[in-house]
Amino acid sequence: MLPQGLRQFYQRVTSSGPRPQSALAAKFDSVAVMEKARVAQKALFDDLNYPNKKQYLAFPSYTCMSSFAEQRGLKRILEIGSGLSTAVWARFAQQNDASICSIDGNLTRTRMFIRGTPHEAMVSKHVELIEGVSIHSDEFIDFYTGESQTSYGGVQVAALRDQINVFQSQNCSIKRRHKVSRVAGHRGWSARDLMTDESSLSLPRRLLDLFSSNGNFDNEIAFLRDAESRGVAGVIADLSKKESSWDLIFFDSGELASMIEWTKLKGNIAVGGFAAFHDIYFPKSMKNIIPCAAIMADPDWEVVFCDDSTKQGILIAERLR
Repeated sequence: MLPQGLRQFYQRVTSSGPRPQSALAAKFDSVAVMEKARVAQKALFDDLNYPNKKQYLAFPSYTCMSSFAEQRGLKRILEIGSGLSTAVWARFAQQNDASICSIDGNLTRTRMFIRGTPHEAMVSKHVELIEGVSIHSDEFIDFYTGESQTSYGGVQVAALRDQINVFQSQNCSIKRRHKVSRVAGHRGWSARDLMTDESSLSLPRRLLDLFSSNGNFDNEIAFLRDAESRGVAGVIADLSKKESSWDLIFFDSGELASMIEWTKLKGNIAVGGFAAFHDIYFPKSMKNIIPCAAIMADPDWEVVFCDDSTKQGILIAERLR
């Protein structure tokens, strides 16, 4: 027989009904859209070399995103953080005569996902793969350890602060929630209070450590400095010189890099174009919670799709002006 504590926990889990949608996701017909995306995954991408079940379950977000891009007639796509999604963009490019650029600090995983499949040739032909990191170490250090920031991406932190908890979700491991509770010092934490004060971003070092490689923020700095030593850092600055704007930018890179990438690239998305974000829910991820909160508070942007049927979630927003 299970101990009483475990028995009570088991009863709570098994007696709970379907997980309710978040208030934001409930505004969109995400259930039907994601079901269609799963059908597309099964029909077109079942032969990919998925590394695990988690990646397989998260995949429909990518086919959903490409379907959206096709409906809107988008042609110029930038993907920051390649992977299984790159195969989706390759097929999209083939069918829609689109231009795709995908950057990643290490393309080994992407090549492993497509190796020995028809997607391998498709990616080679239709996607410009750039191996490099998006930013420089000094930008990274300044953002996370410099003076307090009262604005983020052109939006006052006081304005975006109340949107942060929209992207706080219990749909993650108990272990992760417990780790965040230890950072906060109590179990009743909120993402808003953990990441901001009344008027500025406030990202504690222990939180940054938690979402850094091997649990140490210094490892992220070392990674960027190594890229600089090899001449493969600051890729997005070089790209912006060649391509003034994109129809859609997909933000799906490192846990701590994406916050900076949004501030550097939001102006390079064409008016009428779109930003797409993966890993939008905290504490499963820290990657895009602040950019998504900023989107919600920015009158120049409008959320056109949000889904929370996977732990990672996806959000797509349109630039209005």
